[in-house]
Amino acid sequence: MSVDTDTATERAGSSEESPIGAAINRVLNAVGSSWMSVWALLVFAFLYAPIAVLILFSFEQGTFSGFPWDGFTMQWYTQMVNDDRLIQSTLNSLYVGAFVTVGATVLGTLGAIALVRGSFRRKGLFRALVIAPMTIPGLILGIALLLWFNVLGFNTSLRTVMLGQLVFVTPFVVITVSARLRGFDPELEEAARDLGASKWQTYRRVTLPILMPGIISGALFAFTLSFDDFLIAFFTSGVQNTLPIYIWSKVQHGTDPVINAISAMVLLFSISLIVASELLRQR
Repeated sequence: MSVDTDTATERAGSSEESPIGAAINRVLNAVGSSWMSVWALLVFAFLYAPIAVLILFSFEQGTFSGFPWDGFTMQWYTQMVNDDRLIQSTLNSLYVGAFVTVGATVLGTLGAIALVRGSFRRKGLFRALVIAPMTIPGLILGIALLLWFNVLGFNTSLRTVMLGQLVFVTPFVVITVSARLRGFDPELEEAARDLGASKWQTYRRVTLPILMPGIISGALFAFTLSFDDFLIAFFTSGVQNTLPIYIWSKVQHGTDPVINAISAMVLLFSISLIVASELLRQR
């Protein structure tokens, strides 16, 4: 009799707990099915919230970025356009970036072909020496370049900035193009030669078009690194400022809302480059 009573009591207890258990199971299932989306949302918010806040405060009327807003204004963009030093610094950065991009893309592409296709002694050592500058801290590399230019008797200018950035940027192009080249099927080149194409025709009509996405990515990488570089330019630019050095000089004198406007325009320029590269890659 007592056994039947205990059994009935256990059944009643289990029936009373079943709604709670079902609710817990529903919550766990919901979390399990959506945790990845929530996590991705948090990661993207962490990455892009500062950028959104930067763009937002570039239109604030007050001189101190903070809430609540003092009003909407375009005066910081007007001051930016009328700042001659800013315009000259931007032109300097574009000039240096264009030269470094062309030089690093040519050198990096040739170096990638040599590393992937070439067969020679000490290939691993050669690869380590080529990639080494990208592992050296920018501060150390900037000081080393400054000392080297002094030893050679070079006056610091935009030309020394270009030479210094080439040392730092070229390894990134080598890595980018090498990754594309390793996925390249050499049988396509053999087929072109079997059909009567010369080495130059094979390279121009087969090899180069297939490598072009990697070359474009490496070129954009090179330009971005050059345009954004501060440490190497700081030590090797002399009296001619690039845009990062100009922004740094503005920050030294306190918070200036014009910096928000400058940063927003640089961001827009970077996004335009990314969109253009995607359009070229899909053609």
